[in-house]
Amino acid sequence: MNFEKSRKFLKDFERPIIVYHKDADGVCSAALLQEILPGNAFPNDGPGIQVSEGLLETIKNSKNVVFLDIPVDQLPLADEIDQRVFILDHHPPEKDLTGKNILHQNPRFENSEAYLPASYLTYKLLEDRKDLAWKAGVGVVGDHGVKDCQDLMETIAEENPDIIGEKDYTYENIKESKLGIIADMIEASKVVKGLDGIRKSQEILRKAENPNDVFETDLRDFYEIYMKELGKEENRFERKAEYFPKTNSYLYGLSSNYSLVSDLSNRMSNKNPESVIIIYQKESYGMKISGRCQSGRVDVSDIIKYAVEGHGTGGGHPQAAGGFVERGKEGIALERFRERLEGIS
Repeated sequence: MNFEKSRKFLKDFERPIIVYHKDADGVCSAALLQEILPGNAFPNDGPGIQVSEGLLETIKNSKNVVFLDIPVDQLPLADEIDQRVFILDHHPPEKDLTGKNILHQNPRFENSEAYLPASYLTYKLLEDRKDLAWKAGVGVVGDHGVKDCQDLMETIAEENPDIIGEKDYTYENIKESKLGIIADMIEASKVVKGLDGIRKSQEILRKAENPNDVFETDLRDFYEIYMKELGKEENRFERKAEYFPKTNSYLYGLSSNYSLVSDLSNRMSNKNPESVIIIYQKESYGMKISGRCQSGRVDVSDIIKYAVEGHGTGGGHPQAAGGFVERGKEGIALERFRERLEGIS
């Protein structure tokens, strides 16, 4: 990917609106970018990968807009924005939006198999800021991207040897390090406090000079609540999840009052990497969905897109994807899931 081209394009951006995905990778990407490009940062605040009408109006009133870790090419808002736009993303793209006023950067344009989280890409964009490598590392482990970001892990080990410890930089090892805990703390902020929690996480990551600065904040309290609730749902999953033995697949509806769809799907897929895990949660406005298959044996993005077609949105990576179904159409999506989980090979 041409980082120099990105730097030149961003050179004249003045206090842009920065829109980032509401997860650890998005949070860390925004915190890193603000080191070189001060601007107001907003998490995408619609269901799934979408932005609300209110945020869209804010975007339209800005001269310059940056999207981080959001597949803008899969959203209708791409046709509604006339400003100068920089998109830094790593999801499988449907099209390249690069044009007169838009630079769309994604390593998958050159290598469809590349898995380089947005926080890693943003870190590479900064140039010579090894002191910030740990922030990128938090986003990378939060997005399961350790395997393809070994150079970043080595830099973190050099700069902050107490953070990683292990010389074998696998996801399993890094997940247990401070980087992994901070990634979980960010997810916990979203679970416990919603978008306000994500905004708080982003502000804390932006200001933090080292990992210990994060551990001394409210995020620690959110993490304790989150871990307790996640443990309850994990136990219930073991007892209540629908299992499809023919395809080694699970379908499970959350009972928690907290939004844990992606977190529980991550946890259960880590325990069952060959299984297809589909987690859903019904809300007053519709149904949220998260799917995982760590081994890549099955493309869960394809399954979710099929289930929500005509009634919502869905997409992501083959191993990890999400979706949303509008209210009143939840039953249709669930039946489609059962249909596919009964028949996939």
